[in-house]
Amino acid sequence: MFHTLNSAFTDKQALALRLGVGLIFGLIIAWLGGEHASDVKDGLEPWRGYLTASLAMTAFVLWAGAGAMRMISLLIWWIIAFALVYFVVWNGGRTDGREYSVFGGEFFLLFPLLFIAHELISSGDLHRRWIAPFETYFDEAWKRGVQLGLAILFTALFWGILWLGAALLGFIGFEWLKDLLGNDYFSWPALGIAFGTAVHLGDVQTKLLGNVRNLVLGVLSWLLPVIAIIGTIFAVSLLASGLEPLWKTKAATATLLGSCVGFVLLINAAYQLGDTERKVPVVLKWCVRIGAVLLLIFAVLAAWSLSLRIGQYGLTPERVMAGLGVVIALVYGAGYALANFVPGRWMRAIEPMNIGFAILKCALFIAILTPIAAPERLSVNDQVARLTGGKVSVEKFDWWLLKDDTGTYGQKALTKLAASTNAAIAAKAKAALDDKIGERPYRGADEEVAQRPAVTRAEIEAIKVVFPAGGKLPESFVTALVANNGFNFDVAACRNRSTTQSQLSCAAATIDLNKDNAPEVLIRSRGSLFVFTQVGSIWLQTDDVLWIGGKEVAFDSGKLRAETPPWQDLMVGDERHRISIRRPLPATAAAAAVEVAPEPTPTPQPANAVSPPSK
Repeated sequence: MFHTLNSAFTDKQALALRLGVGLIFGLIIAWLGGEHASDVKDGLEPWRGYLTASLAMTAFVLWAGAGAMRMISLLIWWIIAFALVYFVVWNGGRTDGREYSVFGGEFFLLFPLLFIAHELISSGDLHRRWIAPFETYFDEAWKRGVQLGLAILFTALFWGILWLGAALLGFIGFEWLKDLLGNDYFSWPALGIAFGTAVHLGDVQTKLLGNVRNLVLGVLSWLLPVIAIIGTIFAVSLLASGLEPLWKTKAATATLLGSCVGFVLLINAAYQLGDTERKVPVVLKWCVRIGAVLLLIFAVLAAWSLSLRIGQYGLTPERVMAGLGVVIALVYGAGYALANFVPGRWMRAIEPMNIGFAILKCALFIAILTPIAAPERLSVNDQVARLTGGKVSVEKFDWWLLKDDTGTYGQKALTKLAASTNAAIAAKAKAALDDKIGERPYRGADEEVAQRPAVTRAEIEAIKVVFPAGGKLPESFVTALVANNGFNFDVAACRNRSTTQSQLSCAAATIDLNKDNAPEVLIRSRGSLFVFTQVGSIWLQTDDVLWIGGKEVAFDSGKLRAETPPWQDLMVGDERHRISIRRPLPATAAAAAVEVAPEPTPTPQPANAVSPPSK
């Protein structure tokens, strides 16, 4: 018995396992609630969501491991992987008060964690060693990546064909296949069996899979010279322009980290197994060396950019995740750049580095996904330290981060702050706990809006009111705009004159748009139109920012009017539908319709009928 479990799967056994996993896991997921396979929502027992996510994500471990691992090793590894995933999603649901999804935030790291860990473990099991040769890691990882991509494509095509068949049968009045596809007890097992079959085909069709892998590597490797040239031009240009234009983009960290990911992928595609088993063109060799140096430069710039943001505004969960990316980019950049100077075979130091980096990434991902380095916990600790240390005032502190964005970590911090000896901090924390601090006066968590220079009354009163002519902004609105630091509208943008016309870059209008006999306030900032309305004594900004690009001159000339739409909105339940005529009837068809249309006969209308609006 033990000898059997200690042996590898045969092709028939591997196929049976893959089909069985697809069928059994699919049925279990359908029972747990197929429509909630990734989300834990109000009204659904949490353990069902946790179990569903764990089964769905670790099915790939069994599908992939059936062709590469011993039976006993695969069973142990699957149990460990299942327990890890379940703990991560359980801990996330327990500590996060928001709607939770394994496809959002840090939980997305479960996918690369499982993939990398599986390749490390399966390759080691293949050689019966803790650390396998680099060649095995390279072959297995790229093979598994291509196999996964092809399996996803096959499953998508399979599902698309089924729905196409359902549509064709629906044309002749047969709805049974459509109803079947909508049944969780059919759809989930069908998808599981299709995916398991696709993975198995990738294992038995080794030549086909190898050719596809070589094609992918070849295409990616010759993209390296392109990114190396562009990266070199960018790096040299920074010497002339300085870093200020880069910081002004407000997306420097994300862009630089994306470039780092591209460099790592393309460098490895070009390097493959070095130049011992194949002849590598000189162009690619030099591009690998240049790319390694550029990778380090981009990683350092990303770290610098992120450090500036953290120094100004502290940690948030998003910045912790960006910090994880920066750490990994710096490790790869420093290692690959150092490989340029290791004597011997061309860039040979990349091989042991890649193995070590893979293990490091797994450790970092586990830390982020567990309380060890949970982004919410680190963010709360840092922000509270900034508040109590006096780096940020009570008025400018992001209380909503603790109240809404960091789950139980933030709630516990608010409870402690409510007992603070600092009266101002304690009062604000109690208000946050009681949900009496209102909504964020800005969208998302953009501290630049919250902590930008305070708006002055003089700046707001200087905005010209173009409609009605000679009008003024309501005093209550000016007071509210000052108190809320401009809401989501950057008043500072009105300080500069437009470079293309004599009008100010901002203008305002007051006009009643909702027929409540109280005017709304419209502020044009270049091509964007911000709308504010008064509810009782409170001024609110509407969710939508209107775009009137090309009509700025008309606005500034006071050519405004409130107009009732020709069609009333249709309410279906509590859902509103706006009706409009997009394409007129062709002239010839309209004429023909007039000629043949009979004279309408008046019919009595019920007393509660809705009359169409007058023209």
